[in-house]
Amino acid sequence: MKIAICTALIIGFAAFASAKPRIVGGEEAIPHEFPYMISLQQNGRHFCGGSILSEEWVLTAAHCLVNFNEDTEIVAGAHSLSQPDEFEQRRKHSRTIAHEDYLGGVNPHDIALIKISEPFEFNQQVSSLNLTLVEPHYPTGQATFCGWGSVAKSMNYNFPDKLMKANLTIMESGKCFTRYPERPIHESNICAGEEDGSRAICSGDSGGPLVQKNADGEIVLYGVASWTFLPCGTAGKTGVFVNVTHFLQWIFQGMRSQ
Repeated sequence: MKIAICTALIIGFAAFASAKPRIVGGEEAIPHEFPYMISLQQNGRHFCGGSILSEEWVLTAAHCLVNFNEDTEIVAGAHSLSQPDEFEQRRKHSRTIAHEDYLGGVNPHDIALIKISEPFEFNQQVSSLNLTLVEPHYPTGQATFCGWGSVAKSMNYNFPDKLMKANLTIMESGKCFTRYPERPIHESNICAGEEDGSRAICSGDSGGPLVQKNADGEIVLYGVASWTFLPCGTAGKTGVFVNVTHFLQWIFQGMRSQ
């Protein structure tokens, strides 16, 4: 069973995990370890993640925009969802831009920009990450992911209160592009997670950032969480991400628009 990984949150995203909650196979992040991380919230409840690109722009998954309305909040500097601290910055949106080729649901081009109504104030707890400026390519090795998605390897979602993190193995491109014949993977996707399902993304992780360090030690954004199979952590079924290197021109054009 495959899902766009924020669809089930309408009924489940208020639940908090207990006793050492974690992304499937992950661990709790150090508070404000990921200052570029965004929580998209509706009525105080997290439903998707995102990444800060600048003081005014956030990158997320296009399917996350389904839940947007005038009450949606874009929250930077968050760690505990139940106990907000003084570092949180909450904003509304002034504009959203979904990729024009995204068809909805589980499909390629699942990427979107959000322009916030008032710029973030950058500091140690809230800041942007980097975009690689190289030609489109498929990354290799390990990458880091963080999010507030479900921690359960079952159909019963278990959502953590605090931000979780995990290192995920990027599947070799040839395997990624042929692994799911019933849902062909586009060349602009990345597959990441463990083959045995021990570390995986899940519902609520949509829109979150998959990152690596470059040669200069800078954190670079490579992927945007798009969809996975249920139950989360199913062996042989890694999560699928949008490969940001294929969308750099689209991102920069969007950020220059008014």
